[in-house]
Amino acid sequence: MNKVITLSTLCIAAVATAYISYASFLDKPEYLQAAETRVGSYLTSDYGHVSCNSTKMTDQQWRLDCHNKMKGKSFEFSVYPAEQAPYAVSRPFYLEAVNDNAIQSARQGLMQYLQINTETTNIQS
Repeated sequence: MNKVITLSTLCIAAVATAYISYASFLDKPEYLQAAETRVGSYLTSDYGHVSCNSTKMTDQQWRLDCHNKMKGKSFEFSVYPAEQAPYAVSRPFYLEAVNDNAIQSARQGLMQYLQINTETTNIQS
């Protein structure tokens, strides 16, 4: 009987966690979802597993923070819809590197194809 209750509780918790994650994903604009997927994948290919989280700054700007725990690296980007880009971009999103690791990543591997702006005035170390 205890095993059934414990198993039921774990199942309910797993479903609730999955639903919350899914609901928060739906609240994000499509350009941000595309940026999270692409940046996470590309950084993983160059640096090993990264996890990315986004935070809404304004209606048209999000902060994308990606972390690689094994190497202790953090990559910070500002994400905008492509229409906000100061130059033509081939994706539905436009990225600006915010910290030094993001700048360095923008120049290597698959990340260089994302046309990341590394000349912003908001760059942080």
